[in-house]
Amino acid sequence: MPAYQLPVYVWPTVMIGVGVVAVLRGRDSERLAATGVLTGWAMSMVLARARSNDTQWGIFAVDALLLMLFLWLAMRSRRFWPLFVAAFQLLMVFTHIASILDAGVSGWAYLTANLIWSYLVLLTIGYAAWTAPAHDPPAPEGRTAPY
Repeated sequence: MPAYQLPVYVWPTVMIGVGVVAVLRGRDSERLAATGVLTGWAMSMVLARARSNDTQWGIFAVDALLLMLFLWLAMRSRRFWPLFVAAFQLLMVFTHIASILDAGVSGWAYLTANLIWSYLVLLTIGYAAWTAPAHDPPAPEGRTAPY
């Protein structure tokens, strides 16, 4: 049975879509998270070693830095979405660690798990940006919100 693979344009399309939603509807936290994912993806493209079964230490470092960003966002936010983003990113880092510690983790399992966590991070940021206007504090009486 042939393995199903998403077309290569799906990830950039979803990422750009989430970035647009973050810019248009999100607040600073959502924009920072989307920028972090976009920057992490660009850095991963530079650091990735094609067709290598060895540990991708550069990508591991990028994912660990993203985890720190998401944890920082989770600690300062009053909303719950940064907790979910940080949890999905933590699972991504643990997937790297599992691959480092156990050579029996296949490349397919490693890549599939990271792909799932990556999409969950993006979808959570997209949801957070889309719903951000509903969570704005009300404007003081007699004043309208500037946005």
